[in-house]
Amino acid sequence: MQNNCIKNLLNLKGVIVKKLKNLKDLVEVYIELPVSEQTCPHCGNLTSKIKDYYTQYIKDIPIYFKPTNLILKKCRYECKSCGKTFYEKNEIVNKYARKTSRLAGYVVNELRNIVAASDIAKKVCISPSYISKLLPYLAVTNTKLPRVLCIDEFKGNSGKYKYQVALIDGETHEVVDIIECRHKHVLCEYFKKFPKEQLDNVKYLVTDLWESYKDIGMTYFRKAKIVADHFHFARYACNVVNELRIDVQKKLPDKERKYFKHSRKLLLTRRQNIKKEEQIEELEYMLINYSEDLRLAYREKEELLDILHSTDSSEIRKEQFNQWIKRNLESNIVQLKECAKTYKNWSIEIKNSLEVPFSNGPIEGFNNKIKTLKRVTFGMHNFKNFKARIMLLNRG
Repeated sequence: MQNNCIKNLLNLKGVIVKKLKNLKDLVEVYIELPVSEQTCPHCGNLTSKIKDYYTQYIKDIPIYFKPTNLILKKCRYECKSCGKTFYEKNEIVNKYARKTSRLAGYVVNELRNIVAASDIAKKVCISPSYISKLLPYLAVTNTKLPRVLCIDEFKGNSGKYKYQVALIDGETHEVVDIIECRHKHVLCEYFKKFPKEQLDNVKYLVTDLWESYKDIGMTYFRKAKIVADHFHFARYACNVVNELRIDVQKKLPDKERKYFKHSRKLLLTRRQNIKKEEQIEELEYMLINYSEDLRLAYREKEELLDILHSTDSSEIRKEQFNQWIKRNLESNIVQLKECAKTYKNWSIEIKNSLEVPFSNGPIEGFNNKIKTLKRVTFGMHNFKNFKARIMLLNRG
């Protein structure tokens, strides 16, 4: 009765618990499997003849925060037909393994959290090298592509490269895959592996304004619309305002320069989101008294954001966007003219973004998790291990 209670408490099914030793720095649980008829793996006949016993030490999940060993008394059976010997099968530990299957499962479950592998190893009383050997098997490459594919790079500093590429499902926000680097030839080799029906399954490719991603989309995703991400192209207009603010700031006396330096957030915030009356007055004072170019750039930035957030039909917004480009291509402000040229080169992709609700927002959000993981683990130089941790984060 007592042994059954221990067995149930430790969740050890199908075994006989002989005794338990709670030592100073270690817990030992002595177990064995009941004798039963076994199928000979060599000839397929049944046998229950025992040849001898072998004691195996197996590391298990810690008990009382102490390292725990299961000491298994294994039976070696002898086949009456062919005379060959073999060990009984069990669900506790895999063949040749020295750690229980549930310990491996527990480690994998812990890896779904943003925590260093060394902390997990310390918690379960195992070597960090065990986790390092386990991770490459978890870096599984996806074989399917979603209907909406978001692509963007992030600074991983893993493997041989500074930047890695994240692929995310734009509808479910799940990570599809992590690619080792953003070089064009590497991306081409990656997408070449997918069959045509998988590539044709992608209907929207959401990307920033980087030419290589556009080329990849036109080469491999023939049936997909390339969609420019709102955040990445809207920031070009915001950068114009910031550049002009810096130009004005450089020409000011020291006292005013210090005051003007703190105006960045105010100038880049949407006017409708400014609630305090004194901040509105401060903004108007800056736009009227310091620079006409800054005032015009701020107005154009606000009009562009109005187009992006408008509830009008996509056709009306596309026409408004065309007018914005035309107006600023004729602008005397060099930065605005360059911004309009960029938008003109990407006009098809930007107009596609006005038709659909998809963006790279899910990637940007997931990138924050990756940054936190890097900080906690002090960086991961092995790309396969890094990829495995990212994929596990996604499933956490």
